[in-house]
Amino acid sequence: MSNLIIDEGNSRCKAYVFENNAIVERETGSEISKELLTSLVSKHNVSKIISTSTRRAEFELPAELPHTSHVRFNAQTKLPITIDYKTPETLGRDRIAAAVGARSLLPETNVLIIDMGTAITIDFIDNQGVYHGGIISPGATMRARAMNQFTGCLPLVELPANAELTGKSTEEALQFGILNGIRFEIDGYISRYMHLYEGLQVIVTGGDAELIDHKRVSIIFEPDLVSIGLNGILSYLNR
Repeated sequence: MSNLIIDEGNSRCKAYVFENNAIVERETGSEISKELLTSLVSKHNVSKIISTSTRRAEFELPAELPHTSHVRFNAQTKLPITIDYKTPETLGRDRIAAAVGARSLLPETNVLIIDMGTAITIDFIDNQGVYHGGIISPGATMRARAMNQFTGCLPLVELPANAELTGKSTEEALQFGILNGIRFEIDGYISRYMHLYEGLQVIVTGGDAELIDHKRVSIIFEPDLVSIGLNGILSYLNR
């Protein structure tokens, strides 16, 4: 039997099939169709499904899916970690799932989780499995659009792969300001957390993960961190 993970993000929808805690198939698109879900369930003999969505409406499964149990991940779902957060009902489920994924990959370790998506989130889970919260910051595209929309003359720029320290044109000044701003911001958080917590490990995930300095030997890149966490939650609920 396999687990099916459905993750509806702000920009993309992802479906993952796990067998024995390993991903055997993944599908990504702007939407996940009923036909695709039916095919995945039949092809992999899926028995358990967990879904989460950052969109306003909860994800609905096709009524005709046979022999499957469905967990809608929400604030009441039992977790294999402890949440130390003032408003857990407002905590993004992708942030929780990423923390569970980090805990499963690096047990008994202090971990800083950086998710480079539409927004940038930086979250901390300690070596006892306690999630302490973190920060939410504008992502790269959001910053570029804000500079264009909230000024009279600044253009909307495409973001390059690399940035110099000094821009030689207005376009470069915008591009380098966005990229360097993100990198310096993240470097600052990593340095501060490393000073506070011994043996800290850093995991980076999300569609804009390539914006992070890949030369840092202490950084682990895991593009499937949220799905790993969702699978871990589903497995925990079915112990």
